Amino acid sequence: MDRTRTARWRLPWVVPLLALAAFGCQTVRTPEEKIAASNLPRELEKTSMPEYVVEPPDLIRIEVLEALPGRPITGERLVRPDGKVSLDFYGEIYVAGLTIPEIKEKVIIHLRQFLTDEALGLIELNPETLEYEKIPPRESNRVFVDIASYNSKVYYIQGDVIQPGRLVLTGNETVLDAINYAGGLLPTAAPQNIRLVRPAPPGACCTQVLPVNLAAIVNAGDTTTNYQLMPGDRIVVYRDPIVRTSVFLNRLAEPFFTVVSGIQFYSFAARSLQFLNQPINNTTSGTSSNSTGTSLLNPAGVR
Repeated sequence: MDRTRTARWRLPWVVPLLALAAFGCQTVRTPEEKIAASNLPRELEKTSMPEYVVEPPDLIRIEVLEALPGRPITGERLVRPDGKVSLDFYGEIYVAGLTIPEIKEKVIIHLRQFLTDEALGLIELNPETLEYEKIPPRESNRVFVDIASYNSKVYYIQGDVIQPGRLVLTGNETVLDAINYAGGLLPTAAPQNIRLVRPAPPGACCTQVLPVNLAAIVNAGDTTTNYQLMPGDRIVVYRDPIVRTSVFLNRLAEPFFTVVSGIQFYSFAARSLQFLNQPINNTTSGTSSNSTGTSLLNPAGVR
């Protein structure tokens, strides 16, 4: 009797605990009214990215018009994991963390060991004074540096999408673009529970967690939460609570199902062995009785 009362007393607490364990702790939504009043870049209100900083594994194009004979400098150069690019015969230079004008200046200064200032475009003859004038390295018209492939600035999309992973950022993507690039949502996804997590830049206080109203973006054309993506952004698509609860309960029940399946298999195997042995015993006993009967009917020495 006491055990029954205890079980009844505990039962109302079991369901909430299971639900809490299944759903987990979710980040509190930021009100969309505040987002609408903010200056966050979004669709139709995009902002220009800051000047591009080269990092591995970007591809940069370096071209020098007047290099040494048989030693041209042209084509694409991969920024290696150590932050350097190779200039073949002319050595290598460190470019990670630099902008394109800074890389151009560094390339020209490095090549002064091999080429003249005139070949590098650092001096120019003034036709009026007939004197040579110095040209800043960044303004040289003999050396060209540009980005061939933007590979280092990325964003991430995780959760219940068809193709989660890391995608390269070109500076124009929005949340809707990212979901489409990932192949869309899985049937188990919760469209009403999507977050954009934006890491805090160095020196900032905290990370931004922004809600995404996918239904409003797609069905109503509302761009309030269709944010412009920045380098390092994380889009998280959460699973539907019903599906999460089902998975949680299945995990809890799986050990019991394993034990029950083992017992059933053992019982079936035991019964199968008994069934296979039964005809053999009957045949053996029948043979023995027949032999006894024959011996009684035909005693030894009687024909």
